[in-house]
Amino acid sequence: MKMGRPQDLSTEAVTATTVIQTNEELKAKPHKWYYYLWDTLDKPKEERWFMFKLDAALLTFASLGYFIKYLDQMNINSAFVSGMYVSLFR
Repeated sequence: MKMGRPQDLSTEAVTATTVIQTNEELKAKPHKWYYYLWDTLDKPKEERWFMFKLDAALLTFASLGYFIKYLDQMNINSAFVSGMYVSLFR
């Protein structure tokens, strides 16, 4: 603003801009060591969130599947040891 002459304040309004980084700008950043451990750090926020949800779902189902397989295997082994061999394979 200049002194002495009134100005319209609407012309000096600061516009909020969102910064959208392109893939080239993201790839131009120097990579730190943890970028190699977690691949999505250089991706946009929405893609990182999607990858996190996908990873969480896949790891949950894989862990539950492995745990159920382990329980089933231990049940078969303990049944075999306790003398139920004949009734297991009929």
